[in-house]
Amino acid sequence: MVTKKEIAEYLGISRTAVSLVLNNTPSSTISAETRTRILQAAKELGYRDVEVSPKLCYVLYNRESNDPRYMGNLKVMEEEASQLNYGLVFMNITSAEDSLNKLQRLLDNQEIEGFIVSGDVDKTLIDMFRQSQAPYIIEGLPLPDIIDNVNFAANDDRRLAYDATSYLISIGHTRIALFMGSLDYYTHRLGMEGYCQALEDNGLPVDKSLIQISNEENGYELCKRAEILQVDYTAAFCANTVIQFGVLQRLKETGTAVPQSISLIGSGLNELARVSVPQLTTLYASTAETAKTVSLLIDIIHTRVPYGNSCLFTKFERFEGGTAAPRKTKH
Repeated sequence: MVTKKEIAEYLGISRTAVSLVLNNTPSSTISAETRTRILQAAKELGYRDVEVSPKLCYVLYNRESNDPRYMGNLKVMEEEASQLNYGLVFMNITSAEDSLNKLQRLLDNQEIEGFIVSGDVDKTLIDMFRQSQAPYIIEGLPLPDIIDNVNFAANDDRRLAYDATSYLISIGHTRIALFMGSLDYYTHRLGMEGYCQALEDNGLPVDKSLIQISNEENGYELCKRAEILQVDYTAAFCANTVIQFGVLQRLKETGTAVPQSISLIGSGLNELARVSVPQLTTLYASTAETAKTVSLLIDIIHTRVPYGNSCLFTKFERFEGGTAAPRKTKH
């Protein structure tokens, strides 16, 4: 029988796109034209869906449906779910009442075995899952006041920031900026802790002027602000690839050579890191680590333990890209 992978190869498109269409995914962002091509190819090639396959749902909350920070992980989880004989559907919702009602209907019909919840997860969303008693796992670190009462799988953001900053130090940088988002998010607080600890462990002072924060996670504006404030730095750790890409665009606009004059390293590996020119140098959890989110969810489905299931990813790989290089010494 023809597989989704074979349909994707036949059309020259991603397997994720084929899966989203053939799984009849709620709120899928696949264009009507691509959807028609996939359905037509499936018919021509003799694809038959296995209706009895249990379904998982990846819920992206209060984020754009094409946000590159999540699409890479979505692909990994779809493939892992398939390996474990589960289908994976995608749902993009917001905190608006009509959008939450869509999710509530999905929870009420009990056709989904379990949910992977990602994005700007808040108490409202978590309460919906608790009340429905549907198995779920949060992708990413929840807020500290609820971390013991939810299921989650996430990067150890403190460790990642520590490792990224330590790497920049190891290649000669001592003036390292930190570009990050709002400290209302636990992930950014942990990132700042890791950054500061790496500096201290290497005998470098923590210069608060090097720490630049943007609630909108706008790397372009963060970089511009550092210029206006005349912040002196030769490298920067960026909390995610969206911030890192924005910083890179501003540096290129001002004629600053990357990585010859300023090196950049970020967090996560996604399409944005790969299509950037130069490619973004990042630290990221491996595919095998990320895929553990699905395995943990399936364990939760089977054991029905409502909360307290968690997994922290502490080992990271480096995507070399082209935005980090040893600091040039002045002669």
